[in-house]
Amino acid sequence: MGVVYKAEDLKLGRLVALKFLPSELASDPVAFERLQREARAASALDHPNICSIYHLDEHEDSPLS
Repeated sequence: MGVVYKAEDLKLGRLVALKFLPSELASDPVAFERLQREARAASALDHPNICSIYHLDEHEDSPLS
């Protein structure tokens, strides 16, 4: 459902993944709610094989996680 990019957190010196909604879904409130639910569900888990969610925000009016 999202587009994921590998990036580096320059402040903390670690690799991170940025997930954006595709441009065709960026203004869809249902898709944004689904992304938020996914982020909340993943952030409730603590396991070495599951990514940690550190931030949920928007960039240039596009949701990202």
